[in-house]
Amino acid sequence: MWGIEVDKNGNFNRNPKKIENSFVNGMNEHVQNLGPNEWRIAHSHILSTYMNESEKELYHWRNTVEAQGCQMINAVMLRDPLNHAMSLYKVIESKSSTREEWTKYLESPTAPGLWATQLDFFLYNNFGRRNPYGVSKEEKVRRGLELLEMHFDIVAVADHGYFVSEVLNMTGWEYIKMPVYNVHRGKLSYTKKEVEDLNKLLTANGDIDFFDAVKIRYTGALSYLER
Repeated sequence: MWGIEVDKNGNFNRNPKKIENSFVNGMNEHVQNLGPNEWRIAHSHILSTYMNESEKELYHWRNTVEAQGCQMINAVMLRDPLNHAMSLYKVIESKSSTREEWTKYLESPTAPGLWATQLDFFLYNNFGRRNPYGVSKEEKVRRGLELLEMHFDIVAVADHGYFVSEVLNMTGWEYIKMPVYNVHRGKLSYTKKEVEDLNKLLTANGDIDFFDAVKIRYTGALSYLER
């Protein structure tokens, strides 16, 4: 189960915990009584889990699956943080916001916003609670990398081809062409200053460091320097 985090009036979901609990309860059932030759798929999305504080659930689900002699594969694909943030400009009007207001919340390390950067979404989802413990950007990056290392079997970095090949290699599934649905076919324009300012905010928030660290750790970026 998932739900819209912010409605058209710019209001946060009134009961995100109910949605999270519903997802957790559903997953608890989903990982029971697994057959010897079946795969079950779950998709964690908006308001489904609060990764920074839902880690115990990740341990529980994996332990439950492996206790049945089965394998759990957690997969995630990250995008370039600036590209990701810029793409969300397409929903500014639907959230009753403006370009001037859209990134204002990032000037504070803890203020909630109508959207979440990639690092914040990974750690905190978008419950209207961002960085609730007021940690530094360095701690957010460290925590994000820790969660990836401890719980994810496939980590792709802006590479659909690699993501698909890794999933097929680990599951033995046959390739099926994926339909393309979630595509914005309109035009988005930005000023040079908007892009520069957004990149500075993402850097201060830890998103750029997180993405760079993931690239180095999982794609071998800059590995040529070690030769």
